[in-house]
Amino acid sequence: MVDRYPGEYANYPLDPQPPASACMAAAHDVIIVLGCPNEPDGAPSPCQIARADLAVAFMDAGYGDHFITTGGAVHNEWVEADTLRDLLVARGIPVGSIVTEPKARHTDENIYYSTLLMEERDWVSALVVSEQRAHLTLTGLCDSNCCVDLGRLTVADFPLASGPVTAGHYVRYPWTPPVSEGECAQILQPSKFMCTNLSQRLACADNFQL
Repeated sequence: MVDRYPGEYANYPLDPQPPASACMAAAHDVIIVLGCPNEPDGAPSPCQIARADLAVAFMDAGYGDHFITTGGAVHNEWVEADTLRDLLVARGIPVGSIVTEPKARHTDENIYYSTLLMEERDWVSALVVSEQRAHLTLTGLCDSNCCVDLGRLTVADFPLASGPVTAGHYVRYPWTPPVSEGECAQILQPSKFMCTNLSQRLACADNFQL
């Protein structure tokens, strides 16, 4: 397969990710848990449970001890960020260590709003958690780096006791080199195959604001 993206990402979201560097594997200021929908009756969904379990596993491994749970009531009446918070609390995380972001309706907004919360707290780095490898790659390639453009997200396999787990290493500007136009040029073409509806995502708009 030809290179679709010249940065530090796999050619295809399901390809193996590179191992995290020592710097990336150090403690982060915060762990961002990306939202996904509740069950129709409001019960936590399998993806929410999996992400909460991963977030706790990353905390136990020393990757961070503050959390942002992010996601609004997108597919039903249940706020994803609140459910993720409750799952973390049920796993022993102090509620004071969790910041909820209940507005985001897409991954670009997850990154946008979470970055604003990081700015308010002088947090520079974040570990971004999802149980779906493809979701993380698309979050970095499409949403974080070539849409929101407030920081750089690199996807890699991070060591845990149970074995390597894919996550995102996110660093705000200006503490990381800016994403260049060249890195995003290929996915902005009509032939883009991974980033869908990029021009329609709210946080990509120049006038997007709270």
